[in-house]
Amino acid sequence: MKRTILTVCCGMLAGSALAHHAMEYIEMESYSTAKRGESVLHLHYDYMVDDRDNPNLDHWEFTPGISYGVTDRLMLDIHTHFAGFGIDHIVDEERENYEPNGPSPFMEAVAGSLQYRVIEDWIVDIAMVGTIEVPFHRAEQLLGSEDNVYAGMLIVGKDFGEHRNITLNLGYEEEGDESDTTWALGVKTPISAAPHGIATGIELMGSFEDTGDNWSIIPGIYMPLGNQNITLKTGLEFGKSDGADAMRANVTLMYKF
Repeated sequence: MKRTILTVCCGMLAGSALAHHAMEYIEMESYSTAKRGESVLHLHYDYMVDDRDNPNLDHWEFTPGISYGVTDRLMLDIHTHFAGFGIDHIVDEERENYEPNGPSPFMEAVAGSLQYRVIEDWIVDIAMVGTIEVPFHRAEQLLGSEDNVYAGMLIVGKDFGEHRNITLNLGYEEEGDESDTTWALGVKTPISAAPHGIATGIELMGSFEDTGDNWSIIPGIYMPLGNQNITLKTGLEFGKSDGADAMRANVTLMYKF
């Protein structure tokens, strides 16, 4: 059984590459980038249930990363994945070596991306992201993730009033001979008296292929932690993954410096 990085490393129920460097939302890419010379340290923890009726498909992932503003419009991001997998993620020829609980957690992949803000202060804001993700040896051996993942994303966003936003993502990604085209739509708004305070949002995501079997929704909370340069984001994702009922819990901490 081959578990590709598109599915097991990325975590999105709809199958799209996870937007670990997203500045605004939990899962989605957003138009915002780090300013020139500014860095953003981001730490993510995800617990994923690929099929609520099969606990052997549960897995978790810890993702540290850093983004850097090359210019005010161009941002570079690098992150890596440390993850643990249930036994049903493991390829057939290795399963008997790790039954019943699966292998110990391991470094799975490293990813790099470039985001460029193409159009600003027009009818909508438009940006693009290109990403490459490279599996480590253990992911190749145990998960069958032998190919790099190449992904591209179009971001279309619009701000309303004070820190209200709507964003659309259109994405395409390839891993070997497998590919997927995805969409995502998110909205967020402040819910505290201060516009820079606590905000809430919702993210809807899906695949243009097998649409009924691959979709998800994430209600999320985004809050500053005492200072505008520290943000905590958290949400629960519900939906379908290859037709199975799936869930994910996420906690993200971001620090700008």
